[in-house]
Amino acid sequence: MILALFLLPVSKASGVDIPEFCAHKTTFEMRTTNVIKRCNEDEISLGSGPITASLTAPKALNETLENRFRTAQASAAKEGVNLQITSGYRSIERQRFLFDQAVQKYGSYKTAAKWVAPPEISNHPLGLAIDVNYPNDPKAAKWLEVNGYKFGLCRVFKNEWWHFEGNIAPGWKCPKLLKDARALLQS
Repeated sequence: MILALFLLPVSKASGVDIPEFCAHKTTFEMRTTNVIKRCNEDEISLGSGPITASLTAPKALNETLENRFRTAQASAAKEGVNLQITSGYRSIERQRFLFDQAVQKYGSYKTAAKWVAPPEISNHPLGLAIDVNYPNDPKAAKWLEVNGYKFGLCRVFKNEWWHFEGNIAPGWKCPKLLKDARALLQS
């Protein structure tokens, strides 16, 4: 009986109602629907799960990540908070350049990785990471840290108040913060 439940298509008949988050294309007002009903024509999908890497090499910020941020940005603005992406997609070459600079500054690969993720593990070249209000506005970024889960955006590293990723579905609980990017080297 349990096995049969997993083989059924997702529908109201099977009793499974997976939420999908939608935002209006111009106002970015968010609402919840389900994957059967989908978003309306005047809406964009914010997805129903974590944002995953594309199979093709990206050349820009992931569209779903950008839409989630714009929706959070609109919500923050209603509270007088100004959120801005100060860095998003970076080419692998740009990430390598930034990391090489950090190695020169800090003297070693391991120490540099505390502050700049090596290109082979960074989500910036995948279009899956954003830096918000860096370097001058940690208070606004704190708003996103507190409220970001509603939009599927989470702060990732304890030492980077500005770095956010779409690593959860909207409404899910954000995972525990990693100490710094070196934690990704160990996984």
